Amino acid sequence: MPEVTTGAVAPGVRARRAYLVDRSFQLKYALLMAGAGALVALIFGLWLHQAHAQAIEVAGLDPALRQELTRGDRQLLVAFAAIAALLALALGLLGVVITHRVAGPIAVMGHYVGVLARGAFPRMRTLRKTDELRTFFEIFIDAVEQLKAREARHVELLETTLARMKAAAPRAPELAAAIEPLEREVRARRAALGADDPELTPLYVAPPGGGHPIHESR
Repeated sequence: MPEVTTGAVAPGVRARRAYLVDRSFQLKYALLMAGAGALVALIFGLWLHQAHAQAIEVAGLDPALRQELTRGDRQLLVAFAAIAALLALALGLLGVVITHRVAGPIAVMGHYVGVLARGAFPRMRTLRKTDELRTFFEIFIDAVEQLKAREARHVELLETTLARMKAAAPRAPELAAAIEPLEREVRARRAALGADDPELTPLYVAPPGGGHPIHESR
C-alpha cells in the first residue's frame, strides 16, 4: 500500500494524509479529466475566436478599427488559454480527490487480504463518510467476520478432539504420534484468532465517545 502511514499513533494525533494511495490509477484518471477539460475549453475558445473573426469580416469595418479588434481578439485567445490551463489544473486536482475516495477503500481491503494471507485476522475499521464503495466494503468486512467466526468454530472442534485424544492416549498409545502435531496446529490457530494486526490501517478512526480522530492516514 503506497504512501500509507503505519506504526503507533498517539491518541488525538492526526497522521499525514496521503492523497495518492494508488499513484498510477489516480494520476491516470486525473490526467484524463484535466485533458478533457482543457480540450473542451480550447475548442470553445477557438470556436468563439472564429465566430468573432467572421463577424468582423462581415461587418466591413475600416482597417484601423479592424486592426484594433484583431489585437483584442488575440488577447481574448490568451485569456481563454489561461482559463483552459486553470480548468485543466482544477479538474486534475478534483480527479485526484475523487479517485482517492475509491483507491482508499481498495487499498484498505488489499491490506486486509494481505493480513489474511499471513494467517491472521485484520483489525476492522469503518470508512470515512466521504469514501466510495461503502456497500462493497461492508460486504467484505462481513465476509471476513464470518470467516473468523468459522475459524473459531473449527478451533473449538479441534480443541475438543484434542482433549478426547489426550484422554484416550493411555488406552491407545498410537495416538501419541498424532497428538503433538495437532496440538501445535491448535495453538497456532488460536494464536492467529487472538493476534491483533500490528499495522494501523489507513482509515478514519473515531475514538470511543467521539472527539478528535485518532489517526487518518489516507
